[in-house]
Amino acid sequence: MYKLLMVIGLLTFSISSFSQKVKIKDEIATVDGTPTLKVVTASAFDNTITISGLNSTQDEIFATYLDYEDPNKVSASNPEGKVRWIELNFLTIGVKCEISSQGKKGLVKFIVNNKLYVDGVLNEENVNVVVQKYGMRFSENRPNAGVTVIINN
Repeated sequence: MYKLLMVIGLLTFSISSFSQKVKIKDEIATVDGTPTLKVVTASAFDNTITISGLNSTQDEIFATYLDYEDPNKVSASNPEGKVRWIELNFLTIGVKCEISSQGKKGLVKFIVNNKLYVDGVLNEENVNVVVQKYGMRFSENRPNAGVTVIINN
């Protein structure tokens, strides 16, 4: 029993010591104590976030939280059947992609882990890799995606 508790304790310690510590204060995201990005939410009730490098004078990433209801996704943990995702619009490059929904800290981790910023500058090559990898799968898989319904009276 003692050995089992020691193994669980060591695993917990090793997982927590390797995870990134993200804090967002005064619109500055720090990762492991190092200021990394500017993260600005329009208002407390808005579903958009703008992200840029610390030295950037313009918004570089516009993140929009989106959702729709899908009756096929109804479950005990999701009674409304909501499908949630984030659309990332890379403003200075002119490309977009969609990723699974996560909080601001999770979004910062996603950006850091995918090396979207290299030396504080948005890296177009890495952005294009992410765009190719994730695409627009939520919009494409949405029921009635791309179908226009015309009602004639």
